[in-house]
Amino acid sequence: MASFLTSCPPFQFSSKYYTTSVSGDGCVRQSSFFGGKPVLNQQIGYSVILGFGAFLAVFTSFLVWLEKRYVGSRHTSEWFNTAGRNVKTGLIASVIVSQWTWAATILQSSNVAWEYGISGPFWYASGATIQVLLFGVIAIEIKRKAPYAHTVCEIVKARWGTAAHLVFLGFCFLTNIIVTAMLLLGGSAVVNALTGVNIYAASFLIPLGVIVYTLAGGLKATFLASYIHSVIVHVVLVIFVFLVYVASSELGSPSMIYRRLLEVASKSRSCLEPISHVRQSCGPVTGNFKGSYVTMLSSGGLVFGIINIVGNFGTVFVDNGYWVSAIAARPSSTHKGYLLGGLVWFSVPFSLATSLGLGALALDLPITASEASHGLVPPATAIALMGKGGSILLLTMLFMAVTSAGSSELIAVSSLCTYDIYRSYINPDASGRQILNVSRGVVLGFGCFMGILAVILNMAGVSLGWMYLAMGVFIGSAVLPIAFMLLWRKANGFGAILGTVSGCLLGIITWLSVAKIEYGRINLDTTGRNAPMLAGNLVSILTGGAIHAVCSILRPQNYDWQTTKQITVVEKEKSELPPEEFKEEKLKRAKSWIIKWGIGFTIVIVILWPILTLPVGQFSKGYFTFWAVICIAWGTVGSAVIIALPLMESWTTIQSVLNGMFTNDRVMQKLEDLNSKLNAFVVAMPEVERVYLLEKERSKKKEASESDQIVASPSH
Repeated sequence: MASFLTSCPPFQFSSKYYTTSVSGDGCVRQSSFFGGKPVLNQQIGYSVILGFGAFLAVFTSFLVWLEKRYVGSRHTSEWFNTAGRNVKTGLIASVIVSQWTWAATILQSSNVAWEYGISGPFWYASGATIQVLLFGVIAIEIKRKAPYAHTVCEIVKARWGTAAHLVFLGFCFLTNIIVTAMLLLGGSAVVNALTGVNIYAASFLIPLGVIVYTLAGGLKATFLASYIHSVIVHVVLVIFVFLVYVASSELGSPSMIYRRLLEVASKSRSCLEPISHVRQSCGPVTGNFKGSYVTMLSSGGLVFGIINIVGNFGTVFVDNGYWVSAIAARPSSTHKGYLLGGLVWFSVPFSLATSLGLGALALDLPITASEASHGLVPPATAIALMGKGGSILLLTMLFMAVTSAGSSELIAVSSLCTYDIYRSYINPDASGRQILNVSRGVVLGFGCFMGILAVILNMAGVSLGWMYLAMGVFIGSAVLPIAFMLLWRKANGFGAILGTVSGCLLGIITWLSVAKIEYGRINLDTTGRNAPMLAGNLVSILTGGAIHAVCSILRPQNYDWQTTKQITVVEKEKSELPPEEFKEEKLKRAKSWIIKWGIGFTIVIVILWPILTLPVGQFSKGYFTFWAVICIAWGTVGSAVIIALPLMESWTTIQSVLNGMFTNDRVMQKLEDLNSKLNAFVVAMPEVERVYLLEKERSKKKEASESDQIVASPSH
């Protein structure tokens, strides 16, 4: 018996995933982790989707109603689409974290940890943080050069005219569609794998609650829901990180995980059938230094990092959702909100994937490449460590990520349709009420379209991993032209159109050509591999920028930003912001600040940090422990900041609402009646004053005539 245990299973800690062959002389590994069977029953799946969806819809709508009743927010079309342009640093940071936490953030980050080891989570986090840090510069420029814009395409039209407007409108819609597709592909795949809920039903049901609260409260409801989502995501994040590195009986310490990672990647490990199966993790990692999971010297990890950086520039700079958030921010909060949001968001993929992704390897789970590409690494680890409780926690976390980012995409599409199609080409003199109705109609329509799109992609066999890597090929060419629009006065419209369209076409041609040359055929498998994706992504973003730059140098526009400053609001309202918020000197200081810190952090996390790990080669136990401590600390501190800061900044508003809620409603009614009478009096003031002045003038004339008569009477 003892000799049997030493040969089968290869590791005692994963014995449950191995069986002896029928002949009794071989060892057979489980062919997959999930085996096509759900862990939870369907009722739990429907309860999470419909229950949480209904709760968030009701609770968020209630918060919006409270703000309207007790704080006095007016629900106009401007408020629906811009949240009053007065959102503070903490909430903006929370919104950025929530908006940038996709299904892919939770799922794909652990997939690359499973594939490449510790370099995967690092390159996922750093490669998608720098875009948010650098977008802070764009956010300040919006306040300086287009303070009353509603969308990115409005600014394009004001600067470069109708042709450019239509081209960039197309790319913005494409970005929203790609992001939405990734959200629902990841969400529906995990819901289906964990609970057995029909994958097509999940695609339609997940957006339902989002549609309801976005319809009710617009951008402010999205922001409030984003905060609730951020709180839940970060609480679950901290639970998983501490579970893997501190509390678990199966893992529970960095030294244990380190030892296991060395064992599973050992060169002496047998990976032949049936002791392991094709495309399961087993033995040394191809392309990694010494085949180790605990090294940053990984060719696959580096290639993924480059693809990740290029693709995510597209989904930040070309996603109208980020422009809408910048427009909604208070000018003094914009740059700080984006920097803080980026740094806190870093902890989500970095800490989570360094825990759940490496945890899957350290537990030697029999996950297949197909399961991993569909985002099933984190749920596998959660189930292995916590059973059904872990799967419910992860399902909740994922649902929060999908619905939060989904509501942001709804508002992004709604504002594009409303201001860039309806107000620009159909009804330029639209009233606030008409714009509000169109906004709500688009939210409803695009919400339904989200479900149909996810069904089509699932039927086509498109996975989350494939879509995530391909996004930069399709939209990368628009990144530099959109950045030049606000940052470079010489940038011209012709170059922007030519660069964006030709960059996209050349990127797609390169991507498909490399797949054909390298692998002999073009299909979802070959086009999803690293070499074609890297070539397509790089050609798309670099060609788009280069063509625009050359055209602009040859025929510079020398723009003065006057037409972008003339973009008007639909309903003029009294601003709550003091005039000094818009002072040019203050905004220039903010721009200098975000350039210094944004570029500084970018250099640190993309260049200096990786370079400093290279001399180490394969990490020692002490170095890996230090890495794990950074992961735990960043996740914990980031979570605390993003939960506490919005509450601290909004404490006055919260007190006003609480006072209103717990004050006698009859008193509130009397105060409202008094307030309406005072408003009526204030409105009538000009008329009252005019009548008063006329009466005063008449009495003066009367007195003057009477005094004239008295003076004249002695002469008679």
